[in-house]
Amino acid sequence: METVFRTYKVDYYLVGAIARDISLSTQEGFGAKRKTNDVDIAILLDNEKEFYAIKEALVATNLFEESSYKAIKLIYKAAIEVDLLPFGEIENEARQLLLSRHSLLVMDMKGFKEVYPFTQTIKVAEGLSLNVCSLEGLVILKLIANNDNPDRTKDITDIEHFIEVYFDLKTDEIYNDFMDVMDLYNTEQNNFLKLVSARIIGRKMKEMLENTDTTLQHLKIILSKRPVDTWIAMMEGISD
Repeated sequence: METVFRTYKVDYYLVGAIARDISLSTQEGFGAKRKTNDVDIAILLDNEKEFYAIKEALVATNLFEESSYKAIKLIYKAAIEVDLLPFGEIENEARQLLLSRHSLLVMDMKGFKEVYPFTQTIKVAEGLSLNVCSLEGLVILKLIANNDNPDRTKDITDIEHFIEVYFDLKTDEIYNDFMDVMDLYNTEQNNFLKLVSARIIGRKMKEMLENTDTTLQHLKIILSKRPVDTWIAMMEGISD
């Protein structure tokens, strides 16, 4: 896929469950609680014509088949589902993706453009490094996705897992850059580390969204719908 992306000079980054798994696997013992057999790839595109050209180029490799029921979906070697998620200039003013070929597809793409500058390059094997959405970026995308489709309870499960392991994943960074957050909560609280982690995640989300007030306000509304301690801490981080 990278060969095709390079041919068309488009940037990409991994999102969804595969990004979750790669980000968590950077530290042994913090793997995801559920596994996935699909791959979600965000691709930065200018228009719908470019999307279909890339999709056709992938099918022409004979490694991918078109899905008969979803325009963004390809099947790799008859086994792995791959969703191509176009964002950027291809979006309309409402931050939606509209694909008109076959049946009309409409998707909310808020968050994809905002987290793109904060992607991380992670080495996954010798000679292979991939652009991966950061954990904080994934929280943004999962909050929006769950709000659009509340049946996607796996998004909430993933966010809670990120918060649970975040302190251990980011210990050095937290002690170097976020010691002030640790002074905001009582160390005797059972969920002290989760509250610290959630607040730092909130601060990083604010950094990603500070130039897009509409998406930032949208995220605040989403967080306010779930008034549990860790989500309140994320909201406080956004407000810091």
